[in-house]
Amino acid sequence: MRHNLCSGKLVINKRPSRDNDFQFQRAGASGFTLVELLLAVVLAGIVTAGIYSLYRSQQKSYAAQEELSQLQAKMRTALYFLERDISMAGCDPTGQANAGIVFAMDNSIRMTMDRDADGDATEYDEDITYSLYNSSGVIKLGRKTPATATNQPVAEYIDALDFVYLGPDGSPLATPVSDPKKIKSVQITIVGRTARADPGYRDTHVYKNQQGDVILGPMNDGYRRMLLSTEVLCRNLALK
Repeated sequence: MRHNLCSGKLVINKRPSRDNDFQFQRAGASGFTLVELLLAVVLAGIVTAGIYSLYRSQQKSYAAQEELSQLQAKMRTALYFLERDISMAGCDPTGQANAGIVFAMDNSIRMTMDRDADGDATEYDEDITYSLYNSSGVIKLGRKTPATATNQPVAEYIDALDFVYLGPDGSPLATPVSDPKKIKSVQITIVGRTARADPGYRDTHVYKNQQGDVILGPMNDGYRRMLLSTEVLCRNLALK
């Protein structure tokens, strides 16, 4: 406020205060409408749902990859034991143990070997049988010896175990092999699956051995499966 004494008169000039300016501006300003608020809520919900969906998708992908990694590890372990023992079948340093393949079927095998060179093949880990067995609804690859008397699990969730026995000329021998001494090599094929099913997956694959024979499938379920196959030379039998 300013005093003006011109012509002997008191003149008062009053400026609008800043508070008045602010009040004036607020009164003239426009706010959000109800439609705009609802639209903002809807957009926020869509963004949140998208982020959650992406998170769930990544989580499922990670879980599937983790299960496949575990499956691959147990399959390799199973194949390692099979290769190791079958390659030793017929080991008989003294020539007195009569070691070799005892019986050879398309889904099981029994073999003997004289590991300690004492002239027999009756000790622990010298008489070995591989086959599949059911334990509480879970199919497992079992390894049985005279010491254990029952199957010991090598790997679980194994859906197929297949053996093809090749003779001296490399041709497959009919199973069960009537004369196991003719076996010179063994083709091994195993199929394993994940422990849990994936609701968004369907296994329509057909699994075959190295001869092209179907050994499993299609299963048409939600389990992911893996096939591993190899051929093992029975070097001790080849010498006989």
